[in-house]
Amino acid sequence: MDSLRVDFDRGTLRISGPCADSMPGVVWDERVRGFRCAAYRHSAILACAAASRIPVDDQVRPRSDLPVSSWRTPDLRPYQEDALRAFHGFGSRGVVSLPTGSGKTLVAIGALARARVSSLVLCPTRALVEQWEQQLRSFYGGPVGVVSDGIFRVEPVSVMTFESAYRRLDMLGDRFRALVIDEVHHFAGGLRAEALEMCVASIRLGLTATGPEPGSAAEACLRELVGPTVCEVGIEALAGTHLAELEMVRLHVHLDRSEAEEYARLYGPFAELRRCLLRAHPDLDWADMVRAMARSREGRKAFSDYHRAVGLASFPRAKRELCATLLARHRDDKTLVFTGSVDDAYAISFAHLVPLLTAETVRAERNEILLRFRNGRYRTLVSARVLNEGIDVPDARVCLVIAGELDVREHVQRIGRVLRPAPGKRALIYELVTSGTVDDQRARARRRHHAAGSVARL
Repeated sequence: MDSLRVDFDRGTLRISGPCADSMPGVVWDERVRGFRCAAYRHSAILACAAASRIPVDDQVRPRSDLPVSSWRTPDLRPYQEDALRAFHGFGSRGVVSLPTGSGKTLVAIGALARARVSSLVLCPTRALVEQWEQQLRSFYGGPVGVVSDGIFRVEPVSVMTFESAYRRLDMLGDRFRALVIDEVHHFAGGLRAEALEMCVASIRLGLTATGPEPGSAAEACLRELVGPTVCEVGIEALAGTHLAELEMVRLHVHLDRSEAEEYARLYGPFAELRRCLLRAHPDLDWADMVRAMARSREGRKAFSDYHRAVGLASFPRAKRELCATLLARHRDDKTLVFTGSVDDAYAISFAHLVPLLTAETVRAERNEILLRFRNGRYRTLVSARVLNEGIDVPDARVCLVIAGELDVREHVQRIGRVLRPAPGKRALIYELVTSGTVDDQRARARRRHHAAGSVARL
């Protein structure tokens, strides 16, 4: 055989011919007695063959060279243009990190309009699929495919949920030459990353509001599957200009006497066991500590009580009263309420008769709730995590963060829900913190990631 043959096969590439064993990432597959590699290495295989002057019989490219209708290039702000230039400067591979509300979608559409090739957009939720479909239709002249929520319509330009990508790209991964991944941080490890491995697209753009930590395993994973972080702009650089002005108010509350006693009873054994483990193993990380505790009945009981202590600290009586006061104060403002758990979100929804969004809210009901919020019939929405990412609530002005995880990414996403600009808009974020508890520790950890004044005027 005089040429190197490349075929797409169930999310992988079959490689045969001269020097097949020297191509990047190939392994021998005894089942077919041939060489195979992940589909995302397609462009690397072609580049390696070209460098070695090996002719290639590429059976993949014809499937991805589908006819694409006309694009209209969006008008971009200067920082969006900078992000797009940086992306192209890194060979059209990389991660762009921009704050929520700053127009990451338009950066991606600008990249696709310039590429004018078959393109696939991946996003985490069905709600985001709908938003992406609408945005693409505004700038793309052809039909937009959708693979989500029982819909299977594949076009040269398509949108797909992460779950559908994981299930379908083993058969569809050779159809697209450009890949956009919204909320790309979800692919920084785990099984979901396999979806990106099954696609041959050489143009890869990841979008996120919070890029991976430099030098972390997450960064290494995204660098391999998507590309390096090519542009990163923080909230502080855009607040008051391209984003709404922002004021952040932290309000501290205390457990009452009975709550404090219950918290000490629940949290104490966990804290003592953790201290013992760290004295014996100073380098123990959280995952290893949890595994160590799980080996004994005492450890499992301590960890279970720890979660109950976290729940108590996240939404004690003082926070319930303060939440009621703030909702009454801002009854005329469009307000988002974020809780640490679904149970707390239900409690607020029932107590104040405000609509609730959870992962179980069906699409029709979710769309109706959001429509009523946008037209002013509803003034408040409460959620634990559904509103963290992607769902567009542009005119929300007030945000109540009742409790949250230690993860700074979640905090940035929540703040970003109220930062979409509007004439005269000044966003107001209340962060409720229970002093002297794990809730306070988590808030302090989040603040360490945001130096005072970097994301808000305190």
